[in-house]
Amino acid sequence: MILQTHELTKKYGEFYALNGVSITVKKGDIYGLVGRNGAGKTTFFKCIMGLAAPTDGAIEINGETANLNAARRQMGFMITPSFFPYLNAKENLEYLCRVKGVKEKGKVEWLLKIVGLMGVKKPFKVFSLGMKQRLGIAGALLASPPVVVLDEPINGLDPQGIIDMRTVIKEAHTQTGATFLISSHILAELDLVATRFGFIEQGVLLKEISHKELHERTKKSLLVEVDNTSKAQTILQSSGVEIAAVSGRQLTLDAHFDKSDELARALVNGGVKLYDLHRQETTLEEYFMRLIGGGRHA
Repeated sequence: MILQTHELTKKYGEFYALNGVSITVKKGDIYGLVGRNGAGKTTFFKCIMGLAAPTDGAIEINGETANLNAARRQMGFMITPSFFPYLNAKENLEYLCRVKGVKEKGKVEWLLKIVGLMGVKKPFKVFSLGMKQRLGIAGALLASPPVVVLDEPINGLDPQGIIDMRTVIKEAHTQTGATFLISSHILAELDLVATRFGFIEQGVLLKEISHKELHERTKKSLLVEVDNTSKAQTILQSSGVEIAAVSGRQLTLDAHFDKSDELARALVNGGVKLYDLHRQETTLEEYFMRLIGGGRHA
């Protein structure tokens, strides 16, 4: 594991900004930290970066728990991009190279190409928000860090800016091999880039889940409600239909969406009373809202 927290807690008076948060980020992940505004995402990042001291718990960066300041120097961060307003993208990165002691030839040009700012001559002060965010990512990657933390990189961007940011993150991940930890309150957008997710609400980590597992939870299903589930299972299984789940009088099927009429006919002809049969799909947003609104069992 390249980054872990163990029961990380941050209190302000009696208010818990973080309450026992244990997160595991694996090497090579694009880890999406998902939560509504005020859920604790930025506080978590500040603790990771050393900008806020945890009240309790532990942080482990690349196996290091004691000398965290040294470990943090090997990480790249982008919270709010801040550069010299009168310098262009290349000039700003070249200045950062001198500050960080980066002497790798061609590194600036390579990063500018990745973030789509190669050849941009205008000064930072007239950059769009999306351009500022992309330069912020280039700056975070400058010293070849194994872990890069991006706080709400798509917040406030227009649709095209969001698409550009998505492309940049994917390209940067592919080209650098760095592990990314990204926060957002928009699950649908993170879903397009992230490999794993952590859901946080009111300072509590509700769930960690892989991209594959998330889509297992939100995929389409066929719900069948009958008077006798045992008899219905026998009939359906004899027709080559696999039952994904049984709950009360309801059976869930994860396939055969185009054969609902045939399944209904087989059940009725087999003597089963059919009360309901319909397709269902849980959207990412519905899953997110159910998770943060209803607890830990989504």
